[in-house]
Amino acid sequence: MPLDAICISGLARELQCLAGARIDKVQQPTKDTLLLSVYTALGARRLLLSAAGSGARAHFTREKYENPDKPPMFCMLLRKHLAGARIDSIEQPGCERLLMLRLTARDELGVETPRTLVVELMGRAANVILCDEELRIIDCLRRVDFGEEAYRRLLPGMLYKLPQKPAKPCFYTISAEERRRMLENAAKDREPSAWLLDSFSALSPLIAREAAARAGGWEGLGEAMDALAESVAAGEITPTLLELDGRAKDFSFMRITQYGEHGANRACESWSELLDTFYGSRDRAEQLRRAAHDTLK
Repeated sequence: MPLDAICISGLARELQCLAGARIDKVQQPTKDTLLLSVYTALGARRLLLSAAGSGARAHFTREKYENPDKPPMFCMLLRKHLAGARIDSIEQPGCERLLMLRLTARDELGVETPRTLVVELMGRAANVILCDEELRIIDCLRRVDFGEEAYRRLLPGMLYKLPQKPAKPCFYTISAEERRRMLENAAKDREPSAWLLDSFSALSPLIAREAAARAGGWEGLGEAMDALAESVAAGEITPTLLELDGRAKDFSFMRITQYGEHGANRACESWSELLDTFYGSRDRAEQLRRAAHDTLK
């Protein structure tokens, strides 16, 4: 599943240990994946930034990646601007599905210069964007012109703009009274999970189905919505891997009960461990499938 806003908020808190870290190396093993080797107070770490449509994410990794013989142009640009840069902070603006790495780099004359690395984790629209002190785009992993998105352009020289906010209210920021008022006016001839997805932003399909399953129908949906919002507001967020029949199926910030006895929840120590486990096993399975295909061919 794509990372939802709550998972990203937990991830942002985990990555706060990067404050004060120095970027040693920048690598780009695939067209959608970046690796930043950093030195933190806890030792050397590797930060993976992925803009892959099926697995956009940002986390520490222990997986091994092979780098191409010739680095891509975007990798060379990042090396020029970020080699030796200091990470000052990690931010998640509001309920946006993105992270901002505030950096202090040095230009050709050795003068300290602010930089911002924006990691947008929005599924097929995922991107990595390098901006200057005025949030003017230096370059981005995937350039976007008006032909692809009418709201904003992601091109060198343009001012960076946050993604357009959805017309739907954020589930976790509106009041319980507003949620109940919307529920009273809902058309009850459809699935509760479908209504949740159509009515609120910041909800993933998995969490919408889970809330509907815990509610047991429309009558208990109000209490289920309140319980979900209150648990998130209280900080009850645990990186949880969902397994079906012994295989990693999905992940979330809470226990998933909708699959009954077929599903198993495994709590992980960190979001990095969770994402490395989930996507690492999937990537290895994909590599094995490709190797088998090539062998058969």
